[in-house]
Amino acid sequence: MGESWFESGRRAIGARSARNGCDRGGLTFAALGLCGALLGAAVPGQAATPVIFDNDMAIDDWSALLYLAREPAVELLAVTVAGSGEAHCAPAERNALALLKLEGLDAEVPVSCGDPWPLDGYFVFPVPWQEDMDILSGVKIPDSEQAPDPRHAVELIHDTLQASEEPVVLLATGPMTNIAQWLQRYPEDRAKVSRVVIMGGSLHVPGNILVPGFTDGHPNRKAEWNFYVDPLAADILLRSGLPVEMVGLDVTNTVRVTAEFAADFKRRANNPSAHFWDAILDKNDWFIASGEYYLWDVLAALAVTDRATYCGSEPMPLAVAHGATESPWEPGSDRSMPAQRWDGAPRQDLDAESAGAVLVAADGPPIAVCLRTDGDAAFERFTQVLTSAPPAGKGE
Repeated sequence: MGESWFESGRRAIGARSARNGCDRGGLTFAALGLCGALLGAAVPGQAATPVIFDNDMAIDDWSALLYLAREPAVELLAVTVAGSGEAHCAPAERNALALLKLEGLDAEVPVSCGDPWPLDGYFVFPVPWQEDMDILSGVKIPDSEQAPDPRHAVELIHDTLQASEEPVVLLATGPMTNIAQWLQRYPEDRAKVSRVVIMGGSLHVPGNILVPGFTDGHPNRKAEWNFYVDPLAADILLRSGLPVEMVGLDVTNTVRVTAEFAADFKRRANNPSAHFWDAILDKNDWFIASGEYYLWDVLAALAVTDRATYCGSEPMPLAVAHGATESPWEPGSDRSMPAQRWDGAPRQDLDAESAGAVLVAADGPPIAVCLRTDGDAAFERFTQVLTSAPPAGKGE
């Protein structure tokens, strides 16, 4: 007789239980369910959540991607890159496949990029940031032998949704460019989406555009970077009527990466993915010391599988400022972008001072704005997943 569902579940959970007080053997039926909930392990009979991960392959996306690849409660269906974001398309695709290779998933999870510019405007991330993201902060890992998927990111999102038998969670942690284009091109896909969890926006706290040494003198004090770079895309998404959960600066400001966290992670790193992330933290010790580094995208990824713990929210209708101007802010603009937008309209200069600001709208669909989280649990859960035994059934 083959292994029972109970024994299978106990074996899968046991590999992750030592640091959580769950006994590796002799689990009772009740303990099996409790440990499965605490550890995020996929208990038999409970299907993993299918996820499409749309991101811009920046430093916090690397950690979020590894988390999703290892999290037992997630079935990672596809990775799409917002080329309007912090990394350029070709290196971003290559790096995503290399990170998936660390978990043996590069042949299973397709990766593709979208347009390398926002829907409107000319805003870009600082060039030094882009250069560092393109090379994984100088940390070397083996390239994947797999080629990027030839489809445009929007087509990959559409095809993946259509092929899924279950509703899919869209997790978007870069500019919302791909998501907005997908919404407008394939409105019939909405029924295939269960939730849209995004990292972006800032409602009650200041924005993060002003960064000493990189964006000195910038006039914007309200926006978060993902919304600032493509504010039209963010506005389209928030007004779409899809069930959106916004993990913005209001909540990510509570999960600052510290030297103490980095030291603890180093002590616990025990596999190629964890060693990679440890090396990234070493390379970015200056970023940690600046006090400006947070678990932005990881917190959004955690909210996918445990909204109650990581996204205590309040519903409200929102809009995103994306007004045009005749007095553009030239620093941080890229004039090589096409003069026409994706929809054929002329590309406009957007007002840098207000672009990306989140406003409470008079009406519209409610957005679940995350305002409360358990920061200690977030750091611990992330560390557990990256340093646990390989998830059963993933990358085998």
